[in-house]
Amino acid sequence: MKPPASSLSAGVRAGCVAAALATTASPAAAGQPPLIDIPAQDARSALVQLCIVADCEVAFVTPPGAAARTRAVQGRMDWRQAVDVMLAGTDLRRRFVGARGVRVWRASPTPSPQPVASPPDPAELAPVMVVGRVSEQYETALRRKRDADVIADVATASRIGELPAANLAEALQRVPGVAIEREVGEGQFVSVRGLGPLFQSVTLNGAPVAFNENIRNSTQSGRQFRFRALSADLLAGAQVTKSATPDQIEGGIGSNIDIETVGGLDGDPFVSLRLGAGLEARNDTARGDGAAAGRLVGASGTWGLVGGLSQEGRSVVYDRLQTQHYVALDLDGATVLAPSDIRTTVEQEDRLRRSAFAGFDWRPSEAFALDVDALASTFDNAIREDRLVYGLADRLDRPGAQVVVRDGVVVAGTVADGQIDNNTEFSDQAHLNLVLSVGARIAWRDWRVTPRVSGSWARSVLDTPLQRISAESPEGVGYVFDMADAVAARRAPVLTTDFDVRASDQLTPARFMVRAIESRDDDLTGLLDVERRLDLAGPLGRLSALRLGAQFSDRGRDYQRRDREAVLRPGAVVDPGFYGGRTPGDVFDRLLGQGAGPWIAAEAGRFGQAYVIAGEVDGVSARPGDLTPKGADLQNSYTVGERTAAAYVRLDFERDLGGGALSGNAGLRLVETRTEVDGWILDAGPAPRPVAYDGRRQALLPSANLAIDLAGGGRVRLAASRTLTRPSLAELRAATVPASNLVSSIYNRGQAAIDDPSPGVVFSGVGGNPALRPYVSANLDLAYEWIRPGFAVSAAAFHKAIHDFIQQVAAPETLTFDTRAGTTVQLAVPISRPQNVGRAAVTGLELGLHRRLASGLGVWASATFADSRTAAGQALSGVSDVSWSVNPFYERGPLGISLSWTWRSAFLSEADMQGGGVSAFTVAPAGYLDGQVTLDLGAGAQLVLSGSNLTDTIDAAYEQDRGRLLQLGRAGRSAALSLRWRL
Repeated sequence: MKPPASSLSAGVRAGCVAAALATTASPAAAGQPPLIDIPAQDARSALVQLCIVADCEVAFVTPPGAAARTRAVQGRMDWRQAVDVMLAGTDLRRRFVGARGVRVWRASPTPSPQPVASPPDPAELAPVMVVGRVSEQYETALRRKRDADVIADVATASRIGELPAANLAEALQRVPGVAIEREVGEGQFVSVRGLGPLFQSVTLNGAPVAFNENIRNSTQSGRQFRFRALSADLLAGAQVTKSATPDQIEGGIGSNIDIETVGGLDGDPFVSLRLGAGLEARNDTARGDGAAAGRLVGASGTWGLVGGLSQEGRSVVYDRLQTQHYVALDLDGATVLAPSDIRTTVEQEDRLRRSAFAGFDWRPSEAFALDVDALASTFDNAIREDRLVYGLADRLDRPGAQVVVRDGVVVAGTVADGQIDNNTEFSDQAHLNLVLSVGARIAWRDWRVTPRVSGSWARSVLDTPLQRISAESPEGVGYVFDMADAVAARRAPVLTTDFDVRASDQLTPARFMVRAIESRDDDLTGLLDVERRLDLAGPLGRLSALRLGAQFSDRGRDYQRRDREAVLRPGAVVDPGFYGGRTPGDVFDRLLGQGAGPWIAAEAGRFGQAYVIAGEVDGVSARPGDLTPKGADLQNSYTVGERTAAAYVRLDFERDLGGGALSGNAGLRLVETRTEVDGWILDAGPAPRPVAYDGRRQALLPSANLAIDLAGGGRVRLAASRTLTRPSLAELRAATVPASNLVSSIYNRGQAAIDDPSPGVVFSGVGGNPALRPYVSANLDLAYEWIRPGFAVSAAAFHKAIHDFIQQVAAPETLTFDTRAGTTVQLAVPISRPQNVGRAAVTGLELGLHRRLASGLGVWASATFADSRTAAGQALSGVSDVSWSVNPFYERGPLGISLSWTWRSAFLSEADMQGGGVSAFTVAPAGYLDGQVTLDLGAGAQLVLSGSNLTDTIDAAYEQDRGRLLQLGRAGRSAALSLRWRL
């Protein structure tokens, strides 16, 4: 029934505002249905009292002067049930809106038939207004933080939209305790509370998701969710849970990040449209983007359908000044560390993200609800890297060379007998994510049963395989370099050469290397939660609920890699025209004081037509399935299967403390994981040997959460738990992967590559270890929260003692290598494999502040301080000791202005997992400034101008100390203008 024309009384409006204020002061016990005792009375007063008790939002619409009474309601029940009891037998009608809203109106009486000469003109219906909290989405996130039965923080959809965020990772970096790691100028991985990306469990609507794999190079990440593969459009937000409960899916010692999609009954019907374009300052390239979404809700409010589409494009130019690693040299009788080479790389990326989402909710009664969610997302990334490699290492000890040594490290010098490699890499990554989830909620008396089944599929493939075209200058060219203080200054003083980098006639014939990679991941999960409401006396007060549940997950990965060297077609000739490309004119203008400037680059199309993978593909574009695996291919490929079964029990309790209240939960989770790993290894035998592993691990994970509401309105939380994180799938692989340039050198030179190694060749590699035990952590948390509309402060201290910590341990292994001549050679190579080596600890403090003034000014800020070390005193990967975010804003009338400054201190990165010889890849401290201006145009339209990296921050990385530069990188500023419309 549609609400009639009406007006909303001032008394109801004031009452609802009072209800919103009261819900902040007197929240119901977390996770418990409220105790309701409201006598029969005027409907306005009854509904206001209900919202005070149950923390709901109401719009009550009646004709002027009309009175309405509700029935009495008494007992502990869900607020929706209370509304139905109140309205039963009356002429009042209701419609539930979202998770906390309800509209109530008086039904029009059926008139007696009367003859009329002509029907009256239809009256225009006044819109029904939903009056609720005196806060916006900031306060929504804070309310959810307050009402959670764990220590948690929330990023809502509106909060995500208030500041530029290319993906969910960039939105989450403003949440207390969260820091992100960027990849080529865009947020990629999330770290929480002093623990890196591996230690975060990521779920979608409460169910686990399959992970995309890194296929841009040989480095792998395993369980680290790649956030930039998922658009922030169409998401309702995310909850970052920092303390555990037994019903929570295990896997995150740092946190559980639950990504939430929009529900069909989460609000009013709407249609929204976003059209815009983004501009990159580095290349003056604009890319269009847009999104459309809508929700349809049945007239009865029992069903809702929501869906949407989005597309985002970005073209990025990223300059990188690098060295591969440092080597020990004996210069004039002294041992010094020198860079193996210096590389100037211009990376150009064309990114395209597309997402489609659909959700259906059906709630015919309080006793039954059904939801279906489907999400499809693609992320395509076409990459071109043009690179000059200036060889150093032992060339610094040749006649005519001069060096400058500082603190035992070569930081500057002149090379008289050098060689420069000109190489170009092309690839086209394609990432696909599909998620389908079906869940239900069945209530019967005091029982509630919630089953859910989800399927998730992630596919990562190189549509265009990684193609490297490499040619070299003649031996004997000269160059001058100066990298002193480059990390501190974010700029290297000098890198010049006497070789003409704009000419191709002196380059050696090119080599064409091809690498095809494909990773297929899937996850099928079944979840069951059974809850029984209780009213029993217990040692901590009243036992209010018992929860039992189970989980079964079947996860798998099939990772395939093929490496080939392409050859010229018969009769084909490479001429100077094959190097018709040029790098951008402003290359390295911020990273180098004096440089060689733009240089020539290979034309991918011409090389692709002139070369073939002999005997397998008539061309160079291939996927792993197109190529017959060789011994080295099998050794680099693997499959991992993982089956997890879990069962849990949880008790919720509450107690009245007079001036305050106590509530909490405690329970136990039992988990068993079976891991099956298959792969190949090249050892002393003439052919690859299959290897397999089948193992089981069990864990018992107790947890307890306690919340104490103080008389002054604050809340103290205490939590204790035992959690685990499984080794990454890449760590569990049965694979042995020598350094790529070692494999290439031995293939081309045979035994000579071992007897007389070329400069810069890395004699090492990495491998997996299927027998790894999971990380297990004992966690303690203490938090304080004081939350009011427009003002909130929070502080939390945490400590995590991690057992069976995993680190890389190197040991020599005899490997067999193929050669171009068709023979094999053997070599003992130090291979780094993950091992359970001991313990680690993380201790820290996080702070949060939100303040909003009546003038429209406000700020929300957070800071995290963490100390993380292994028993041997080594820092943990992905962890910054300090990270903070300050976000001032101004909102008044149609204008909104927001700024965001995020900063994190230095941290170890896993950028060198491939075994390139770097002992500690450390990302230097960096901060980023983003901003946004929003102008309301009326009629639901908004004009939004946003800017990212307004400070044009230059990233830096070093090896162990700042005197050993590893990388300077610059992506530049970007801006976007969009028109948003919502009806």
